[in-house]
Amino acid sequence: MMNGQDSKGRKANRKNFWRALRYITHYWQLKVVVALVVVNTILNTLSPSIIGSIIDVVKSVATETPFTPTKGMGVLLYQILHPISTWLSQNTNFQSDMATLGVFAFSLIFVAGVTGLLTYIQRYLSAYVNQGASFSLRNDLYNSLLEQSFSFYDQQRTGQLMSRATSDIGQLNRFYSMSFSSIISTLLTAILVLYNVFSINTSLTILYLVLVPLTMYTAYIYARKIRPLWALSRQQFGDITSVLQENLMGLRVVRGFAMESYEESKLSDVCETYFDTGVTTGRIRGFYGPMGTFITSIGTILIFWYGGIQVMNGLMSIGSLVAFYFFVQRLQRPIRMISFMTSSIQRAITAADRIFEVVDAEVEVSNTEDAIELGDVEGKITFEDVGFSYDGQNLVLKNINIDASPGQTIAILGATGSGKSTIINLIPRFYDVTQGKITIDGMDLRDVTIKSLRRHIGIVRQDPFIFSTTLRENIAFGMEDAKLEDIKAAAEKANIADFIESQPNGYDTTVGERGVTVSGGQKQRLAIARALLKNPKILILDDSTSSVDTGTEFEIQKALKELFEDRTTFIITQRLSSVKDADYIIVLEDGEIVEEGPHDELMANGGIYLKLYQTQIAEARGEEVEN
Repeated sequence: MMNGQDSKGRKANRKNFWRALRYITHYWQLKVVVALVVVNTILNTLSPSIIGSIIDVVKSVATETPFTPTKGMGVLLYQILHPISTWLSQNTNFQSDMATLGVFAFSLIFVAGVTGLLTYIQRYLSAYVNQGASFSLRNDLYNSLLEQSFSFYDQQRTGQLMSRATSDIGQLNRFYSMSFSSIISTLLTAILVLYNVFSINTSLTILYLVLVPLTMYTAYIYARKIRPLWALSRQQFGDITSVLQENLMGLRVVRGFAMESYEESKLSDVCETYFDTGVTTGRIRGFYGPMGTFITSIGTILIFWYGGIQVMNGLMSIGSLVAFYFFVQRLQRPIRMISFMTSSIQRAITAADRIFEVVDAEVEVSNTEDAIELGDVEGKITFEDVGFSYDGQNLVLKNINIDASPGQTIAILGATGSGKSTIINLIPRFYDVTQGKITIDGMDLRDVTIKSLRRHIGIVRQDPFIFSTTLRENIAFGMEDAKLEDIKAAAEKANIADFIESQPNGYDTTVGERGVTVSGGQKQRLAIARALLKNPKILILDDSTSSVDTGTEFEIQKALKELFEDRTTFIITQRLSSVKDADYIIVLEDGEIVEEGPHDELMANGGIYLKLYQTQIAEARGEEVEN
């Protein structure tokens, strides 16, 4: 669960949070960072004692009274610095009191210089660790997305996934870079400050600490209210990203239908919801932040009131009171930081939940433990009583039996929604069959590794994806070290070479995002060239010539015919002229095979295939189609 409202949800949240922390804990540099944070915190905590001691030195000289070091760490400081001041007094013209004052004053400069140097080293190493952890986390998320089955993406919105890969990982990176060190520093500061203030004056410390439970309770209420809002905010941000992504990808459709106002309104509604959540979050932060500051201010008033009485009664020195005040200022920062750290931790927990929800998502199609590598294959594909369901209940394919031998071309026809694309999605195991089995050369597809299976399959989709890179790289996608002459040969066979060579940079011409600078027909021919270069034993053409004219289709089909030899080919198309030469034709209706056989046999049967053929011939001649 994402909201963490029940005990199981809270346990899952904590588990994911600790998992996110493990991304930084394996770096040895983190140990150095922690050590530097500890040393810096100790050095910074010395300053109040030094300042208090300086004041008491001045007072002792002015009143000619003995100097007493500030209690707590001031005693340790005096033991360290007094021998230095004594040596300085003995070996120079400085008087003892002046030497002591000079050594204590110089120690402030020394502490500032050392902490500055250590802080630089700490931040450099911390940046290395933080960026490395974010890099590893982002890679794990991306690898999980690459491994997910198609069914996963059927249920997810791209914008939500993009939000997790960017905004949520960025949130964890901010936690790594700021909050982790702050937590260590804050806890150590609290311990050191409490030790010092109790050493200086116990009664004054107890009086001040009476207010701490109230501050802690305020931080608890704040965390309880802010956590669900952070989770909701992350979800709503993903919704905004989804709407933007869909609109940018479908911009031509939006403008073509003059739907700009509608889409603006839709985005405005989503943004308004996000705005309301942000305002509510700001209102809560705006109330509880000043509330904490108000409570600590009351503590400051108590210090000067009661502490002043202690000084006037001779129970404290002025230097001790000043040191106490500065120590409390050091303590107020950790107390105020509780709200910040609580918010940061809540946001990190929410981000970790959203990230690991994807990383841990079950991969429905995966290799079995004893899956074997598929070596050279002949390419015999057999469907045996195959049934398939997307939702696990309603079968979209029923009793599919196909026997495709090497060198055979199998054409699959049918109306929209009949199951054509589902059949070819089962061959490379984009989905696994629900019933029956599919074999390659007699081996169940589920018994071989997915990558070795897909190495033998080339696919050309109806709407192929073209990357925003060069034409050469688009054709050679998936083929390492492809030679230019082989790329050119594939382009020639796909009837795209003339177009490529007419471009200013030839094969090194860069296409726009998603191939917007090339036509639909050119996209398909590039995708065909990509498949031909791969030279697979199994070729799948999913309506791959739908965006080309009949003349270009004829040229492509002529080139493809040579490659169909010794290759198992599956063709899905709406143009019967493209499949009449197929070795075997399958006609689907409502997920079942209703007709099958060669072209001549199906024509002679006078069934659905004949009617489809006659309808297309009539449409091509401009004749009225009879029902």
